[in-house]
Order: sequence, then structure tokens, then C-alpha cells
Amino acid sequence: MAEPEPTRTEPKKGANARLIMLMAAVGALLILVASALLNWPNRNSIGGSGRIGPAPAPRVVFEAEAGDCLNWNEPDATDIRKVDCGQPHLFEVTGTFDLRPQLPDDAPFPSTEQWQQLKQEHCTAVSQRYLDGMLDPDGRFSVGAFTPSEEGWADGDRTLHCGIQQPGPSGKLYRIKGSIRNLDQSNTYEAGRCLGINGTQVWDPVDCSEPHSVEITGLVDLGDEFTGDYPAPEDQDEFLATRCDELSADYAGGPDVVRDKELVVYWDTLSEESWKAGSRNVNCKVGAPLPDGSGLAPVTGSVRGEVQIGDEPAPSDTTSPEPGVPADEPR
Repeated sequence: MAEPEPTRTEPKKGANARLIMLMAAVGALLILVASALLNWPNRNSIGGSGRIGPAPAPRVVFEAEAGDCLNWNEPDATDIRKVDCGQPHLFEVTGTFDLRPQLPDDAPFPSTEQWQQLKQEHCTAVSQRYLDGMLDPDGRFSVGAFTPSEEGWADGDRTLHCGIQQPGPSGKLYRIKGSIRNLDQSNTYEAGRCLGINGTQVWDPVDCSEPHSVEITGLVDLGDEFTGDYPAPEDQDEFLATRCDELSADYAGGPDVVRDKELVVYWDTLSEESWKAGSRNVNCKVGAPLPDGSGLAPVTGSVRGEVQIGDEPAPSDTTSPEPGVPADEPR
């Protein structure tokens, strides 16, 4: 399998997040709600094995059908194999798309940018059909694809092999257990998980003893509160302002712990597209803004213990693993 071209994910646009900043002012408690600068990656960045650009399909991919699940351990997926979807896997096949009507025999091999556009356009549609239109565009899964090799292209292969995968912000792929058809797509983490920090970007999960951007303090099912149509973001905010404050206080060990450690509470809201796809869960989190308000500060240590808050942005990691490499740890 030829080595695919490395890439970096782009910041996700329109990430729905809210901050509660708790401040004492003249003996009263002031609650200030502001947008969190999280710089989530674009969940629709797609490429074979998680990569943007060409990712030639090995034989096992040609033999796989919609609903089959694939796993591998090597960074270039040379050991790719079919597994039961109940076992941890990196790719669930959603179908194929024939590019021949669009790109006949004399068409040149697409560039990286062209592959991205082709996979975005066609494999998103294939995966939406596979899920009966219930793919959450802002959820924890994204669309991926294996492409024809250059040699196969020259021989007339025009097939995109589309599927679903679970990338982290760095591009590493996290394993999935179970079929996407039966899983909650909400982009959430378990309470107690810390998400890394890369410059001002939220990064892959890390141990809370390492510098991180946020610590997950709770999970809220908005479907318990809002049983009808999509709730407006301001209605979600009004409910979550109280609920996340409560959950974070319980998680931290007391009502004043978060504030006393100079951390703030914030939460995610759901987009209407996510709601229509069936997602209902959001996270409550704690973190710390940089002094100049330009983003999140690096925090070391859990809110349940001693914490250290940096007053400068975290270093930017320019040696991040190539997108598509399997993650060793669970999401």
C-alpha cells in the first residue's frame, strides 16, 4: 500500500461552546457567558484511513461490503483485515461510489485537493444513505474513503470505497466498538477525561497530570429536558448554565472548588443538524482562559487535586503523528 500524503485537519467552524465565568463582585456572584475558543477540527475532513488525498485500497477493501468493519495496527494500514464490528475497529464500510461517469479513462489521476473534494461530495452522500440520513455532521464520527491506486487508476479503476471512522484532533484514528448504526454519535467524552492542548487548539485526550485544555466534568442528555423539537441554543444555555455548574461542583468535590482554583465551567450545545441526526448528549467541562482572553490556558493536574495554570499559550506541537495512524489509547 503506497504511503498516503500527510495532512493536518483544519479548525472546525462554528463549534458550539459556552463559558460560565464565576466572579465575585461587590459581594454578588456575577455570571458571564462568553464563547470558548476551542478550535475544534473540521469533522468533515476526509481521506482514506483518515487521510486527505490518495489512500490506495488494498485487496481486503475491494472484498468488503457495506456493513463490514476493518481494523489495522500499522501506520500505513498494510496489515488491514476484516473484523467483527463488535470488536474494536477503525473503519466501517458504508458503500462504494463509481467515479467513471465523472472521470473517464483519459482523466488524469486526481490531485490531493481533488481527492478531498471527490470524497467529501460522494462518500458523505454514500454514508448518509447507509445511515438513512442520520449522520451527525458535528458528531464524533467522520467520513473516510480508500481510493484507487495510481496503477489501478491507469487500468481504469474509478471506485471510491467509503466508510465511517473516528479521528482525533491530531488526525489519529480512535477505535470504534459496535456498528455506527447502533452508536450514539454525540461528540462527547466520559467524565474525568482531559483533552490535550496544542498551542490554542484542543487536542487528543491525555492524562490529567499532563498539560491539557479542558477536563470533562459531566455528561448531560438534553433529551431529558427538551422532549419536543430542537431547542434554541439560548434555551440550551439557560438550562446548561445551572446543570453544568451543579455537575462540575459535584465532580470537583464542592460548590466553590472550581472558582477557588481559578477555573471556569463551560459546556457544549447541539446544532440543529446534530439534533435531527439523533444526537442528544453534551459535555460539561472546566478550563482556564489565558490572561489576555485569546484562548484556553494550559492546565496541569485535575480539578479534584492540585492544579497549575499557565499564563502563556501551550507550545505548538509540529511533530504530531501523521493523520490516520491508529491511536494506542482509547478515546
